[in-house]
Amino acid sequence: MRIAIIGTGFIAAIHVQALQRMGDEVVVAVNHTLAKAEAFAQKWGIPKFGIDYPLALSPEIDVVHICTPPSSHYQLIKAALLADKHVICEKPMCIDPLEAKELMQLAAERQKISAVLFNVRFHEACHRARSLIATPDFGAIRLIHGSYLQEFHALPDTYSWRYKSEVAGPMRATTEIGSHWVDLVRYWTGLEIAAVSAQFANFNPQRHLSGQNMYAEKQEGNDPVDVDSEDVASISFRFTNGAIGNVLLSEVSHGRSNRLHLEVSGSKQSIWWTNEHPYQLHHAKKFKGVTTATYAFGGGFSDTFQACFEEIYQDIENGKTSAMPAYATFYDGYVNAAVCMAIYESAKNDSRWTKIYI
Repeated sequence: MRIAIIGTGFIAAIHVQALQRMGDEVVVAVNHTLAKAEAFAQKWGIPKFGIDYPLALSPEIDVVHICTPPSSHYQLIKAALLADKHVICEKPMCIDPLEAKELMQLAAERQKISAVLFNVRFHEACHRARSLIATPDFGAIRLIHGSYLQEFHALPDTYSWRYKSEVAGPMRATTEIGSHWVDLVRYWTGLEIAAVSAQFANFNPQRHLSGQNMYAEKQEGNDPVDVDSEDVASISFRFTNGAIGNVLLSEVSHGRSNRLHLEVSGSKQSIWWTNEHPYQLHHAKKFKGVTTATYAFGGGFSDTFQACFEEIYQDIENGKTSAMPAYATFYDGYVNAAVCMAIYESAKNDSRWTKIYI
């Protein structure tokens, strides 16, 4: 496979490392800044680079990986599909669910493999959780809850594209980390979210910029900068089978570098997992204690990318999407966009319960 990668930041490097371990050839790197494209290409041994997206749409390219901020995804994906490329896109697929739906339909019409990089699915413990929940021994799903906590946006912090709504979209915690949690719930349980009620908190709507860093307190020489997106989201859910749940999302929790926790309770047992301990899966039955299983051959941030890519590229080689892919398809990306937008609408309307229509 001959691959083009769009965007040359941290996550693009993760993509390239995984692809090169698989033996696939990344032949084009594109960035809006020529110097960054060149430096990335030289670092990873990519023969072609540039600032022009059509470079990635040439006949020699089979697959396009999109690793750019969310606002660019719709146009980049659409152009790639119209050029008959398979597309692998970083999350979120789109901010606008109608755009996501259009792209999902276009990929189907063009018969192209399309995937959204919800790599957390590919921890071995998560595959096992999904299998256990599907058994009669787990019982009917009653309660789903958890959290996703990070510290990276606690102030002071670098003023990056993530704080600019015209680039990142109107949300931050919801789409950056909450989208992973929502996708994992759907993957584990097979349930859809019927309605949401959300509350957002932005603790410093106006921040103070000195150089590239933002501060909470004004200092001499600082320039004010407005930030509209949420630091924290607290969300309640109603699921299609009648189950209820909630999640706390935070990008300002000190000491939490990347903590995703998910727990599902059925009528017969419960199961939970935390990605700070990715090899361990816990489940329990009433009065029978907790069983902890260790899955030592899965997990690890980069490994989950490679495992995801291996399945996607197998489908590309086969020429069709497998019957029940473990990776997130554009349909999953569309549903995720619809849920995130409903969360946003609820938070902006005093936590009003908002239905999701798919």
